[in-house]
Amino acid sequence: MQLVSWLAGSLLLLPAFAGVLCYVVPSSRLRNGFILLTSLALVGATIVAFATGALEYSPRSGIWHTLVTLADIGLLAFFAVMGWKRKSPLIIALVLLQALMLAYLKFGLKAQVDVQPLFVADWLTIAMLLVVGLVGSVVVVYSVPYMTEHDLHLSSASNQQPRFFLLLLLFLSAMNGLLLANSLYWLFFFWEVTTFCCFLLIAYDGTEECWDSAYRALWMNLLGGAGLALAMVLVYQQAHTLSVHDIVEGRANLAAASLPLAFLCLAGLTKSAQMPFHGWLLGAMVAPTPVSALLHSSTMVKAGVYLVVRFAPAFRDTYLSYVLALIGGFTFVAAAMLAISQQNAKRVLAYSTISNLGLIIACAGLNTPMALSAAVMLILFHAISKALLFMAVGVIEGGVHSRNIERMEGLFARMPFTALVTVIGIVSMLLPPFGVLIAKWAAIESSVKLPVATVMFVIGSTFTVMFWTKWVGKLLSISPGSPVVRMERLHPLYLSTLLFLAMGAVVFSLMVAEVLNRLVVPAVTQYYGSAGFASDMPVATETGWFPVLLLFIVLVLAVVLPLVFIRVRREDVAPPYLCGEQVEEVPDVRFRAARDELEEVVIGGHYFDYLFGESRHNRWMNAVAVALLLVMFGVAAL
Repeated sequence: MQLVSWLAGSLLLLPAFAGVLCYVVPSSRLRNGFILLTSLALVGATIVAFATGALEYSPRSGIWHTLVTLADIGLLAFFAVMGWKRKSPLIIALVLLQALMLAYLKFGLKAQVDVQPLFVADWLTIAMLLVVGLVGSVVVVYSVPYMTEHDLHLSSASNQQPRFFLLLLLFLSAMNGLLLANSLYWLFFFWEVTTFCCFLLIAYDGTEECWDSAYRALWMNLLGGAGLALAMVLVYQQAHTLSVHDIVEGRANLAAASLPLAFLCLAGLTKSAQMPFHGWLLGAMVAPTPVSALLHSSTMVKAGVYLVVRFAPAFRDTYLSYVLALIGGFTFVAAAMLAISQQNAKRVLAYSTISNLGLIIACAGLNTPMALSAAVMLILFHAISKALLFMAVGVIEGGVHSRNIERMEGLFARMPFTALVTVIGIVSMLLPPFGVLIAKWAAIESSVKLPVATVMFVIGSTFTVMFWTKWVGKLLSISPGSPVVRMERLHPLYLSTLLFLAMGAVVFSLMVAEVLNRLVVPAVTQYYGSAGFASDMPVATETGWFPVLLLFIVLVLAVVLPLVFIRVRREDVAPPYLCGEQVEEVPDVRFRAARDELEEVVIGGHYFDYLFGESRHNRWMNAVAVALLLVMFGVAAL
């Protein structure tokens, strides 16, 4: 019991307490020490939770429920003030709706929010805790040097890092609380804390663009919060319980009247930036890179897909489930298609995140054992790869002073280590036998029960290959005027965090059978009886199996060894013929054209903006997404 209480306290309170210390301590060295020690402690607590297995815990003092209620009131008051300052009737209306629902729940229905046990960690929770504890802690450590460099470029002379790290660490506490909460009332509180942190972190730089993006994220996530509040009221009216596990395990019997579950799914769809709510995540790219890495990998968006995956057993074999599969599948295809036309690296990563989250939602909608296994695997492996890619792009931006993929041409010659880990991140999202690809294979195989989903998965996967391979081609190419290869000088925390995640992407994929059997299978079989994978082979489905080690050997021989041993000498790179007279002083980059004028060599890739540009497709994509949402509520209300 003492171990369980220690774990719960560490996961829930330690990051928040450390954040407060970071806020009040004036010394940057002392603050950085707190951050590193907290990250190590959080990693240790997460690993102990994994070793312990499923756990249950309820705090002894009842004052915690009162504190949560007061904190809810404070958060809603803050959101209302922000809406008033922005003169946004929509934000104020959503806050009032949430306040009315909570008041009706507490005083009208006299709901019993003291669910026993209050905190529960089953294997799905533990898998998510590992994502938050390991990946989230690495992002926080990476933030230490990044924010020092970032603040040097801000026009304001004030030091905002204490507030930044307070919000970042509070984010981790809130996410752990959301995962552990067995009461919908407590889950709602932690849900709103993540909205609060997200809003202030996006607005961190204080520019008008940052505030516009922050307010867009606020109203969209408040819409999800309103859906969650409505779901709580409907659940209690029908089942007289707010226990998450009573709903998931069928004791609440909500499948026959799935409108509450539809509102729960709406909350998950907004937080996970599914179309038409994807605009807030794209806008969040104005925030510092650690915020993007945290939002996209281990916290904000993962909270949305976790909610949908968590409640998937409650709406299994319903029309709501099938429509949810279509919503996720459509987002998977549409976001992957729009990513092809992007030149901004962070927007490519943002669309990739939205697309992969759509695939996770679609798997939850398919709602078979193998589909849920694919969803959990995608959550785990996507978190590692996407955090690595965002952090690498942050380092690249500091080196080339641009997020434009065109400026990254020949990066392997200028920043070899960063380019290598970026390629590893991209390959881990793209090729076998990395975990993401195996999960996608399982998703496609499980989609046979809904053929239209199969078509969406295949088309979306094709688009995914297009935008990833274009980016890799830029990184590995040799451009005119490229400098000679040199070693990078990176901050030790950049080097260690990037190396940790790059090795993690490789090692966890090599150990994919262990990940599958120790995490994924227990998380799925507890509700579905099986995980959809054959038991006679490490990683095998009904139609095939993955010789993981053999595939890695092939990958190394075909891709890695040529990069290591093949050297392109500068004298082997011929200047392009430019239909004019080459300028001898700078033969690679300038030539004399008509009328003896000097012209710069401009080499660029094709991004198919005419076919896949946002301006051509946003309107109809949003219309289809809204129509699918209306269908979801229509079938849920029947």
